[in-house]
Amino acid sequence: MGILSDLDKKLTDNLYEHGSELTDPVADLPQTVVETVERLMPFVQPEARDTVRRQVLGLIHEYKIDNLQSGIEQDPPD
Repeated sequence: MGILSDLDKKLTDNLYEHGSELTDPVADLPQTVVETVERLMPFVQPEARDTVRRQVLGLIHEYKIDNLQSGIEQDPPD
């Protein structure tokens, strides 16, 4: 059982370290993208900001994944 418990510990540690990348659409986006979305929030009604922020960042995240899967090169960051 020593091998399985070692494997379980390594997998658990890895999940805690990188788990947010799997569930948080903002985790792998450049900080400039997140900041740009934040600068747009004053133009959105206050009660809708959280929803709009999540949707916009989620769409950008999905678009980025779709491009990576289809092999389309993305522009390098400036």
